[in-house]
Amino acid sequence: MTVKQSVAWQALEAHLQKDILPCSLKQLFNGAGPKRFSDLSIATQGFLLDLSKQKLTPQTFDLLIGLAQQQGLAQATEALYSGGEVNRSELRPALHTALRAGSSDQYSAVQIDGKSVSELVAENLLHMERIASKIQQGEWLGYSGQPITTVVNIGVGGSDIGPHMVCHALDEFRVETKFPLNVMFVSSMDGSQLAEMLQHLDQGSTLFIVASKTFTTLDTLANAQTARAWLRKKIPSDSLIGQHHLVGCSAFPERMADWGIPSENQIALWDWVGGRYSLWSGIGLPIAIKLGMGGFKQLLKGAHAMDEHFQSAKLHENLPVMLALTGIWNNNFLGLKAHTILPYDGRLKLLPNYLSQLEMESNGKSVTNTGEKVDFDTSPVIWGDVGANAQHAFFQLLHQGTPAYYADFIVPIKRTASSEYTKATRLQLEYQQALNLANCVAQSRVLMLGDDVLTWEQSMAASPDRLYPGNHASSTLMFDELTPESLGALIALYEHKVFVQAVVWDINPFDQWGVELGKQIAKTTLSAIQKRQAGDASAECDEFDASTEGLLNYMFKHHH
Repeated sequence: MTVKQSVAWQALEAHLQKDILPCSLKQLFNGAGPKRFSDLSIATQGFLLDLSKQKLTPQTFDLLIGLAQQQGLAQATEALYSGGEVNRSELRPALHTALRAGSSDQYSAVQIDGKSVSELVAENLLHMERIASKIQQGEWLGYSGQPITTVVNIGVGGSDIGPHMVCHALDEFRVETKFPLNVMFVSSMDGSQLAEMLQHLDQGSTLFIVASKTFTTLDTLANAQTARAWLRKKIPSDSLIGQHHLVGCSAFPERMADWGIPSENQIALWDWVGGRYSLWSGIGLPIAIKLGMGGFKQLLKGAHAMDEHFQSAKLHENLPVMLALTGIWNNNFLGLKAHTILPYDGRLKLLPNYLSQLEMESNGKSVTNTGEKVDFDTSPVIWGDVGANAQHAFFQLLHQGTPAYYADFIVPIKRTASSEYTKATRLQLEYQQALNLANCVAQSRVLMLGDDVLTWEQSMAASPDRLYPGNHASSTLMFDELTPESLGALIALYEHKVFVQAVVWDINPFDQWGVELGKQIAKTTLSAIQKRQAGDASAECDEFDASTEGLLNYMFKHHH
C-alpha cells in the first residue's frame, strides 16, 4: 500500500472536499475572524511564520501531522541525528547537522573510521581557521612575496551556490583585513566567466580554491585547469603554484595531491556530507575568509539552534515541520505544482537559486525508498527573485496569470544603517525599509484577496483586464534582522523542511542519481566530439540517437 492509499492520506482527501474546496481564502478568514492569524502563525527562534494566508485550517494541520506521524517522522529524525543510514541508496549517514554542533557532545559517540564525528569536524574547523586567518592578516604570500588579495572559489552546484549565496548576503559583515581582499566565485563550465575575470587579476596575488567533493567534476576541473594555465604564464613551476596559489577541498586527498595541491593546502570533506548541505564544512572556506572565523561560527550557531528546535519542538510549533506540511498540502492536495521564493531584501538575491537546488535536487525523485514508482507529485518547481524586483517582472503572472502556484515571502524587519552615514541618509534608508516592508505585506494581501482590496466604487469601474482573481496561497516568514546567525537558522529551517517532506513521501533526499547520469553521458559525448575533431573515422560509428547525431554533425561541420 502506498502512502496515497493510507488512512491518513484519505482523511486529508475527505477534509479537502468537505471543508476546503468550497471556500475561498476570503471566506476562510471571514469564518475564523481575527483568531485565524493567531491559530495559524508561529513565533519562535526569532522568526514569525504566518500560514494564515494558506488555503487550510487548524484541522488541516492536525490531519497533516497525523500523516507525518504515520510516515515515521520521529524515527527518521532520530536516525538523522544519530548517524543512521538515512541516505539509503548509498548506505551512509547524512551528518550535516554535526558540522554546526559546536562544543555539543551530541556527535562524540558517532564514529567514522575510528574517530568521532565531533573530533573530525573540530580538526577541520581549526585548519580552516589557520588558512583564513593567514589570508586575512596578509601572511599568505604569492610566489613572488606579494600578499594574496584575491581569492577565487572554483566550484559548481553545492560547492558554489551555498558559499556564494552566503558571501553575497553577508557582505556588510566582512572582517577587516590587512589589505583589501576580494572573494570571487566561478562556476560556468564554458570558461567565459573565468576568462573575463582573469583579465583583471594578477597571478602574484591571486589564490584559487578548487572545491569538489569527488575532485573529478568536469566543470570544476576544466576551470581549475584554465586557472593553472593562466598561473603558469608568470609562475616558473607547478610546485610554486600549488604551494602559494592553490587550496583544495575534497573527500579525496590523494586526487588533490595528484593535481598538485600539497597536503597543508587541503581541506577535508567527507562522504557523509552532501554537496547541497556542505556550506557548513570546508566548502564554506570562502565564507570564513570573508566573514572571519567568528562570523562563520555565528552562521553555524544559528543553524545549530534551528537543528535543536527541529529535533525537540512539538510538531504544531515546529517551524520546519509546519512549513513542510504546508508544502505537501499545496502540492499533493491542492495541486499547486510551482513554488516561488520571494525574499524582500536585496542581500538575499541568491537565496531563491540556493533553495531551488536544495529542494529540487533533494526531492526531485519519482521512486520511493523501497524502489516503487510514486503515485503522487514530489518536489514542485521552485523559482524566485528579490520580491521588489519580481514585482516588475513575473508578479504579473502571479496576479493575473493562469498557472497554479504558492509563494513564500521572506523578509527581515530591520535594516541597521551604518553609523558612518549622515542622519539624512539613515532617515532615507529607514524610509526605504518601511517601503520595502509595506510592499511585502501588501503583495501577499493582494494575492489572497484580489479585487476585494479595492473599494466597491473602484471595482465597479474596473474593466475585465484590470480585475484580480486573488485566492492565491502564500506564507510569510519574518525575522528581526539579517545577520550571520539568523541566516544560518534560515538555511537550516529550509534544509529540515526538505527532509520532512522526503520522509512523508518516503523518498531519499540525499542522493542525486539524475545528476550523475547526465555527467556520465556528457563524458561519452565529449569523447565523440574530440574523436571527430581529431579526424577519427570510428567516431562516426558511435551509436547515438538521430537528434544527437545531427547536432554533433552540425557542430563538427561549423567548427571547421
